[in-house]
Amino acid sequence: MKKTAIILGAVLLLFTASINAQNDTLSKQPAQTQQSLNQADSKQPLSNSVATTTSNDRWNNWSPDKYKMLPMPEPLTTEKIFPVLGHYSVTANSNTSTTEASSSASSDVTITLDETNKGVVWVEGLPQGRIKAYLRKSPSTYMIPAQKTADDKELAEGVLIYDKDANTLDVCIGCKYNNEDPAAAFTQPEPIVEEQAVVKTKTKSKKGTTKVKVKPVKMWKYSGTKTDVAVSSSIPSQQ
Repeated sequence: MKKTAIILGAVLLLFTASINAQNDTLSKQPAQTQQSLNQADSKQPLSNSVATTTSNDRWNNWSPDKYKMLPMPEPLTTEKIFPVLGHYSVTANSNTSTTEASSSASSDVTITLDETNKGVVWVEGLPQGRIKAYLRKSPSTYMIPAQKTADDKELAEGVLIYDKDANTLDVCIGCKYNNEDPAAAFTQPEPIVEEQAVVKTKTKSKKGTTKVKVKPVKMWKYSGTKTDVAVSSSIPSQQ
């Protein structure tokens, strides 16, 4: 009987201890939960502050579109370096000094690069025949030197200019090249033929005065547009 009472007492003691432990745990949980909420509240402003600092950082705020890689440029071809090369449809200007050139229809002109000298181009298709021109100002301002054509005719100095933006070609044969303003040749008026008094000696004892007509340099002016892409082939130089 005594043994049974001891056992019951021990069980009751254990049960009481278990209940007390549960009560202690339940009483501590609200405090821990409140402490966790307080810590979360205290950390929240810090998190907002970091986010705000990052958004205002000019070194870290970069746009992928702004710093994306640009496409590679196209290869630099001969036609891009010398845009004057190509085919043109040109007509004589109305104020040109030759009736034949004024009445002629449009001409198909081809400009090619000399194979031995990149500063020289050859112009074919004009009524004067095949002529050469020297590059004076890049990319496409040329001087036409005085030269003999294929049929052994004398050709006066001239100017050739290609405007890439306007896609226009202007040629003046019989115009002096002006280093300061090459385009001035195309506004130059047609030369006027004047009669001048010249003293001419016929014999030792007699002198006579007569009037002779001074022959001016012939002037041809042409203008036109490029009809297709430039040609890459070159024509051998003509001496």
